[in-house]
Amino acid sequence: MNFVEVTVTVLLKKDIYFADSGYVIAKNINKLMLLDKDLKELHPKNEYKNYIFDNFYPLEKDKFYKKDKLYIFKIRGLDESFMKKIHNLLYILKSNDFQIVSVDERKINKSHIKELYTINPIIVTIDNKPWMQGDDLELFKQRLEANLEKKHKDFYNEEISANGLFIKNIEFKNRIPMHFNYKNIKLLGNKVSIIVEDNEDAQKLAFLAMAVGLGEKNSAVGAGFCSGR
Repeated sequence: MNFVEVTVTVLLKKDIYFADSGYVIAKNINKLMLLDKDLKELHPKNEYKNYIFDNFYPLEKDKFYKKDKLYIFKIRGLDESFMKKIHNLLYILKSNDFQIVSVDERKINKSHIKELYTINPIIVTIDNKPWMQGDDLELFKQRLEANLEKKHKDFYNEEISANGLFIKNIEFKNRIPMHFNYKNIKLLGNKVSIIVEDNEDAQKLAFLAMAVGLGEKNSAVGAGFCSGR
């Protein structure tokens, strides 16, 4: 198992508020996918997307990314040919939001993961409402695990039962909900640290989480982008 990580360096053409940045990056990825015949057909399909991205870096204390300043963001994906196309299309993308300065690519091979920690908040919805701290924690964990099960089945055509076998411990890193701005609504989420169980299926799912994200709205705003150790 492996995934491809593309690091993109950009020069911003305008100030961007941090809560808008996920949608801005997603909008530009969608735009470049329209430049390729195969990716254009893939984009509107109602299925799990095999990629995710993080946010502009470095962070800004006033929560505004600055015009005429350099930032980087990362795109990860499971399909090597898909990611190669993304890499190449980035060079010809005409964006109103930023100018592409450089694009670098590397392959990440599967390794043992003890802990996952989210760079971007996780979004989990229950009955079309965002899960909030104070709601049923076991249901939150079940939804995270079930989401990964479905992604694994979708990407690898292999059934894995993660129920209670993936999350050993979970710790929330925010006191109040964090949010993404998305199509005139706020998507609420939480940052977490997850201690991963030490079994084969849990390790497969932990690596998958790093490749395509935890929870929902991964390709829409970059929610659930995580790192591991």
